[in-house]
Amino acid sequence: MLRSLFKSEGFLFIIKFLSLFALLYFFCIVFISITYRASNPLYLFLRDHLNYIDWLRYSVLRTSEFFCKLIGVDSFIENRIIIHVTNSPKKLHMGYDCIGYGVMSFWTAFVIANKTSLSKKLYWLLGGCIIIWFINCIRVAVLLIALRNNWPISKYVDHHTTFNIISYILILAMIFVYIKMDKARTKAVAI
Repeated sequence: MLRSLFKSEGFLFIIKFLSLFALLYFFCIVFISITYRASNPLYLFLRDHLNYIDWLRYSVLRTSEFFCKLIGVDSFIENRIIIHVTNSPKKLHMGYDCIGYGVMSFWTAFVIANKTSLSKKLYWLLGGCIIIWFINCIRVAVLLIALRNNWPISKYVDHHTTFNIISYILILAMIFVYIKMDKARTKAVAI
């Protein structure tokens, strides 16, 4: 019985998913740590030319700044990690844990671990990561609006935790749709 469990598709999927998630997540952490205070020429090259973490952060900040300007909240990016509300001392610091690489690693691992065609994996992978990125941009824009309007910050609700909860709810919804579409495709092929 135990041998059949280890050979089952579900068990193999879970092992593949958890392994991929750990690999992707810890790769991001290692990448951040070696490029943060880089002194080695290879690490300097990675930091200056292949720093996908900074690109992701900058795209979130720039898009959030754009959303805010659309509704009349002026802001500007001071440097690669800080965005200010214009004419105010208030600013938002976007640390590494706010970028969303953990949630994106989770989604990427799920999609890659599934058995489907490469084109469908790319479609689902990009679609899911764009949705996660988009809600992160909305989160930062809402935080800037809150800073500008002096909305009180709740000591009971953390925006980072709220973002993660919303992201994982969306991921569960995407997983549900993914499984439904895959079952429909499997039935259509079987007929």
